[in-house]
Amino acid sequence: MNLSVKSALIASVLLPIALEVGEVYAENVEVAPMIVNGTNASILDFPSFVSLYIDSREYDGRYSSGAYCGGTLLNDTHVMTAAHCLSSFSTYDEGAVLFTSAVVGLENENRFLNAEKQRVEAVFFHPNFENNISRLLPNDIVILRLEQAVNGGSAVTRATSSEAGQYRSLLASFVALGHGDVQTGVSGTAILQRADLFWVSNFTCANNFNNGRFLTDNQICFSGATSLLNGLKAGTCQGDSGGPIYWNDNGTFKQVGITSFGPAECGDAGSDVTAAYTEVADYASWIDSVLDGQRVPTVIVTEQDRLDYLAANGRVIYQGGTISLMRRRWRWQCVFVNNTQANADSAASQAS
Repeated sequence: MNLSVKSALIASVLLPIALEVGEVYAENVEVAPMIVNGTNASILDFPSFVSLYIDSREYDGRYSSGAYCGGTLLNDTHVMTAAHCLSSFSTYDEGAVLFTSAVVGLENENRFLNAEKQRVEAVFFHPNFENNISRLLPNDIVILRLEQAVNGGSAVTRATSSEAGQYRSLLASFVALGHGDVQTGVSGTAILQRADLFWVSNFTCANNFNNGRFLTDNQICFSGATSLLNGLKAGTCQGDSGGPIYWNDNGTFKQVGITSFGPAECGDAGSDVTAAYTEVADYASWIDSVLDGQRVPTVIVTEQDRLDYLAANGRVIYQGGTISLMRRRWRWQCVFVNNTQANADSAASQAS
């Protein structure tokens, strides 16, 4: 039995309404980011890519029909992704933390059951992460330690701060990757998608959002070409959150960012950016300290924790998302929840 959970989760409407999606209950509603105007990607070109699933098969036979977020392998026991993917309001999302399976080498989501996967045993949230889209999700990065080492895939190559002058350039070439939606609310394909993007300065990016003053030097922004077929710009969308954007450094793909947020409409042609990302190089010291065992996990997961959770809740309840809405400078979006209209600020909703 499938848990239909395809969420990128960047901006959420704070309403105490439980919505059933397939076999999973979502207790908030996202207005956020899969790859828009993308093409099929080969996992052989991106062996560091990881898909994150809600997976309780051993307990009740349920699992999500698609990845809720992406990530990358730091080594054979650690996965890097966006902190908001495993967050719920002011704390962590217990369902996601307890029942996430990290899947390596998954090019086609329909092959999830036969893919290599490992459960999470510990979670390291960045200590300064703030789950607030109104403040543009500062320090949106988390590391997952797996129960066992994966056999497939390979560790990602991370761009360094000394290379920032090379990749923060209009001459540089970038590829975003994900299993997310192809348009806002439209799940178009089970095949991993890629999109070619170009860098956008932080000055331009900040001016694109009403709360742009909160954009920091630890974030990096991108946009993409506009399609003549659908009028949308290439970029990330729902389900792509936590996934990578790679800089093509003369044939070597180096991760420069973690998909974090973007305009409410995926690929919005009226937006100067299609997504903002946590800049990986700025967190090199913290990442290395986690890998070296110098950090205490925010959460440690045990088998008893999973059994207790299911006994209390009956099934996995995924509540991932963010706690506040923000508005693009010039645009509002109306969000409908169970026939109730909420005038929500057009959210920086690309959790991809």
